[in-house]
Amino acid sequence: MKITIDNLDATYKLCISTGNIKEKTTDIELIKSLKILAEKSIEFIDKKSKDIPEDSTDWTFVFRDYYESLRGLLEAYLLFDGIGAENHQCKNAYACFKHPELALDWDFLETVRLKRNAINYRGHLLKHEDWKYLKLKFALHINALKKEIKKKLDDGMQ
Repeated sequence: MKITIDNLDATYKLCISTGNIKEKTTDIELIKSLKILAEKSIEFIDKKSKDIPEDSTDWTFVFRDYYESLRGLLEAYLLFDGIGAENHQCKNAYACFKHPELALDWDFLETVRLKRNAINYRGHLLKHEDWKYLKLKFALHINALKKEIKKKLDDGMQ
């Protein structure tokens, strides 16, 4: 599957100009809930994935759960800025453009977004090799967001 990644700056500007990035109320309880949901989902899928044979395409569902957890954490983080977005690409663009301190990898976020779309809309299945290739980057991004969300909550954003 050949993936073409859009330019971050151009994507961010397009998201702003089309109104896809919107102001939202900062909801601390929602932030906490999204964080807990993401953490529990990862814990659950990590337990279940131990039983998946390497030759299975069930790795597709491990990927999808990790993607949804990452997306939930990203959404939670954006709420601190009072920001929401109409689609995943604009959420990714906002986070990467406005928060370089998070060191989120635009190419990775776009790659997994496009892979998720291929799964959900075109029935694409992933193998263990696909998952192995992406797992570390998922962990890095998820851990960075969890750490920053916790820090903001601990610093009194509650």
